[in-house]
Amino acid sequence: MDFLELTISVRQDAAEAAADVLRRHVPAGVSLEPPFEATDEDGGVAFDADRPVRVRAWLSGDRAAASEVLAALRDDLRTLGDAVVGPLQTRTVSDDAWAETWKRHFPVLHLGERLVVRPAWLPYRPRPSEVVVTLDPGLAFGTGQHPTTRMCLEALEQRLFPGCAVLDLGCGSGVLAVMAALLGAGPVDALDIDPNAVQATVETARRNEVEALVRVAHGSLGEAWPFAEPAAGRYDLLLANISANVIEQLAAPLVAALRPAGVALVSGVIDEREADCRAALERAGGRVVERREDQNWLLLAVAAA
Repeated sequence: MDFLELTISVRQDAAEAAADVLRRHVPAGVSLEPPFEATDEDGGVAFDADRPVRVRAWLSGDRAAASEVLAALRDDLRTLGDAVVGPLQTRTVSDDAWAETWKRHFPVLHLGERLVVRPAWLPYRPRPSEVVVTLDPGLAFGTGQHPTTRMCLEALEQRLFPGCAVLDLGCGSGVLAVMAALLGAGPVDALDIDPNAVQATVETARRNEVEALVRVAHGSLGEAWPFAEPAAGRYDLLLANISANVIEQLAAPLVAALRPAGVALVSGVIDEREADCRAALERAGGRVVERREDQNWLLLAVAAA
């Protein structure tokens, strides 16, 4: 299948706003690519705070069907004003070309004290103490490179305990859900509204031999909940590496899904949206117990009040 790749470059403080504009017009996921480069083979990454963020999305189908979407998208992007650096760019890519793009920019990553994310196409010999997720994201998102994913993985390592019940909301590539299973969680549920992400998470769980521990489904919290048993009071640890708008919309069922001592790791939030997200989570009965920041992106650890 061919995809029409859409790319817009924006100031870093406007990255989430641009991603929200793209999400309104593109049903699948959106990729935020902060400016970085690998500094060594062991996963070192250097960020440039002065360069723009590239925001990408992909449309399936022929270009004629996409023309109306593109026209409406260009109109919406004008609302961002001078935060947009350059015009909306488009190109047609195949599944194989999409995957090759990831491979060029995806080194072995070391996170926290012992976590490793290894691309499936790169050899790696782990140290005895390391926990390694082998990953090929395909058409889904989540490689560990973005600050929000890195913060989630590091916080996951610190807060997970053996046998805890985990929900990965917006699972993308499955890197968080599968890492949770490898660290000893169980059961682990993983949800996404993008079918490509659901398939990618299934394949990541199988590749890492934890498919018996990770239950994957198309859906979300609230009305889109896919399982027979209710979400309320079910999870010790909830991972929500999504966006500020979705966090605000799902704040009530998100907090309600926690067990009495449970914690939600809420990320995907740019610092200028922190107050809105905090307010929504607190109205829902949540209490922020930890805050992390990396390159203007935040992670909030939220407990039931």
